[in-house]
Amino acid sequence: MITAEQLGQRLRIARGSASQDMVAAELGVPRSAISNMESGLRQVSSIELTRLAALYGRPIEWFVSPNTQEDATDTVTWLLRQEPGLAEGEVRQHVTRAIQAFRDGRSLLRLLEREQTTALPRYELPTPRNTGAAIAQGQAVAEQERRRLELGNAPIRDLADLIWAQGVWAATVDLPDRMAGLFVRGDDFGMAVLANAKQVSGRRRFSLAHEYGHALMDRDQPAAVTQEQNRKDPREQRANAFAASFLMPAEGVREFLATLGKGHGSRREEAVPDAVAEFEGSRGELRSPPRSQTVTYVDVALIGEQFGVSYPAAVWRLLGLDLINSATADTLMKQTTAANRYLKEVKSMAGDDAPPMTDADLRWQIFPLAIEAWRRELITEGRLREVATHLNFEDPEVAVELAELLV
Repeated sequence: MITAEQLGQRLRIARGSASQDMVAAELGVPRSAISNMESGLRQVSSIELTRLAALYGRPIEWFVSPNTQEDATDTVTWLLRQEPGLAEGEVRQHVTRAIQAFRDGRSLLRLLEREQTTALPRYELPTPRNTGAAIAQGQAVAEQERRRLELGNAPIRDLADLIWAQGVWAATVDLPDRMAGLFVRGDDFGMAVLANAKQVSGRRRFSLAHEYGHALMDRDQPAAVTQEQNRKDPREQRANAFAASFLMPAEGVREFLATLGKGHGSRREEAVPDAVAEFEGSRGELRSPPRSQTVTYVDVALIGEQFGVSYPAAVWRLLGLDLINSATADTLMKQTTAANRYLKEVKSMAGDDAPPMTDADLRWQIFPLAIEAWRRELITEGRLREVATHLNFEDPEVAVELAELLV
């Protein structure tokens, strides 16, 4: 048997952010009765407990069983046992506050009768035998999820909102630098994904998608912490593959690269049937202009901006899709600083409050064309400066400096 004080504590936890007045109105008792129940000063009848359990969305056993684990009551306590790093500095405070907010949200949704009615899919997968199997599983689940959510090949503009719409809380909190994020679930709040708020925007989005992958494929475990020490774990690699494919769908990347005039190969053979001779046809070889198919750091930076991921993540995705080779990937990785500078300069053309890249934004349309034309020696430095002036560069020499980084 549990004590009255223990029962009262569980009632308080289950109530979350709902006021005692609201709960009292639901039960038809004075507010003081709820206060006394939670303080262990008043006996809770079986009828009252049944109604409270229904109101809070918990089984009666959770309130009365002496075997109810502390872990189920305090997710943070369980996390700290499994990962002491979450107790560093103010990290515990940040994680605790986030989980309490999830509890509040779950309680409020119940009171408003707005709980999710559709269940998040569960992908039952065997533990990957190796990296190849992990990548294949993650990619397959990502493709199924995009079809289920009817995302097509388009970028996901508001990832956190999409995840929340699937019944999974999504947030960013300050975590230790070695941690990218974590997935956690609890009886009192459901499932949640958290990304390290210290990461830049593209990495935070990737971390959220990674943890969402855990919610889909690994939610039999109460938590999963993504960090340096377990990055080679097949389940972590599977979640990475999911995030890459979910955020950067293969056909979407190819389509966008095609809009940049890339991805065709320097030579390709074309064949067409013959209207007269059914079993014959015509063949011909198409050659792209010299150097026109070279994928540059500008192209990769634009892909990262389009799909909301970091520059290195975009490089890895292009490599995984065989759109670049390993040597090109190594070269592009060395140009990460140049890519980040390019994005900073282009974004600054429209000021600090500039919106993300859109089809109607000339800074994204014209400058990449100018810098590519200069790389292929189709325009002079003077012409590049002139274009930069028309695009409101404060210092047109910056355009030349960015162009020279392509060489």
